[in-house]
Amino acid sequence: MAADNSYNNELRSMGFRGDDEDGLAADAAELFGSNAAIDLDPEGLPQGTPGSGTGSASTAAATESGTTRKRRASTSKVWKDFDEIYEVIDGKECRTGARCKHCKKKLTGKSTHGTGHLKRHISICSVLKSRNAMAQSQLKFNPDGSVHLWEYKPEVARTQLCRLIARLDLPICIGESDAFEEYITTAHNPRFAKVSRQTTTRDFAKYFTERRAQFVECLKYVSSVALISDIWSGNAKEDYLSVVAHFVNADWQLEKRILGLRLIDMSHNAENIAKRITSVIVDYGLTDKIFAVTLDNAAANTRAINQLNPVLSGYVGSLFLHQRCACHIINLIVKAALKCLSQCLVHLDLLYHF
Repeated sequence: MAADNSYNNELRSMGFRGDDEDGLAADAAELFGSNAAIDLDPEGLPQGTPGSGTGSASTAAATESGTTRKRRASTSKVWKDFDEIYEVIDGKECRTGARCKHCKKKLTGKSTHGTGHLKRHISICSVLKSRNAMAQSQLKFNPDGSVHLWEYKPEVARTQLCRLIARLDLPICIGESDAFEEYITTAHNPRFAKVSRQTTTRDFAKYFTERRAQFVECLKYVSSVALISDIWSGNAKEDYLSVVAHFVNADWQLEKRILGLRLIDMSHNAENIAKRITSVIVDYGLTDKIFAVTLDNAAANTRAINQLNPVLSGYVGSLFLHQRCACHIINLIVKAALKCLSQCLVHLDLLYHF
C-alpha cells in the first residue's frame, strides 16, 4: 500500500493523476494530444451533454476568437523601426498601418502598398537623426587643452582615404581590405566601414573636381603665373608632360601647384609639346597671365616656345617668355667637361692603382 502511495505521489509531482483517481483518459490526452479530449469545467464535470462533441466546438470557438491564427512574419528590415497596426475587417485580421518607434508617427502600412514610404520616413525622421548624431558625437581635445564636439562623418573619412592613397601611392583597393578595416576599427574608429574600389574611384573624381574648381577660383585673383614643364616616364613605361605653376597668392605667399600631367604617347616634337602645354593653360584660364615658361635646353623645347609665343605673349610679350632651366644647363656643362677630361681621369686612375 505504501509503495502504491509513493508511486501515486510521483505521478502527482509530475502533474498527472494517481491510480486512485478517475479521468485517466484526460491524462492520455495530455500525453498524446488527442483531439477528442473532454474539456472539463473547474468542478471536473464535462461541459455539454455526453457524446455531443464538445472538443470540436471548443476548437471552433478558438478559431472564431483568432487565437489559433498565426501572423506571417514580415521580412523587410524596415519593420525594425516600425510597429505594425492590425484591424479586423470583414472578420479577417489585416495590417492597416505602421507606427514609427522613434517619433510615434502613424503611416499607412497595408501589405499591398509596399515599404518604400516607410524607408523614406526613416531617412528623414528627426528623432532618429538626433539620436544618431548624439551616438556618433565624441569629445575631442584642442591643442590649447579645450574640448569640442567631434562627429564621425563617413563622407569625410572617404575623402581622407583618397588623400592618403594619392600621397602614398597606395593601391586603390586598400579601403576594402580586411587588414585595413581591422587596423582602423581597432586603433582609431570602431564605426569605420569598408569602402569598395568602385566607390573610391568615384570619390577620387568628385574630390578632383571640387579641388580643381577651388583652384580655378583662387587663380582669378592672381595677376601672373610662371610655368615649369618637363617630360618624365612613369612606372608603366608611359611618358607624361607635367605643367607646374608658381605664383604669389592673395595673401602674398608663394605657392607651387601641379596643373596637369598629360600623356604624350607619341613623338616628343615641338608640335606635340606645345599642344599639351596649351591645353593645360586654357583649362585653367591662364592664357593672359603667363609671365615665363621654363623648359629644358633642348631643340624641341625651343621650337615649342616659338609656337607658344602667339598664344602666351599677351601678358609680358615674347622677349622674356622662354626661360632655360639653369640646372639642366649646369648638367650639360658638367657632362661636356667630364667628356673632355675622361682620358686624363683614366690615366690618373691607372697611376693610382700602380
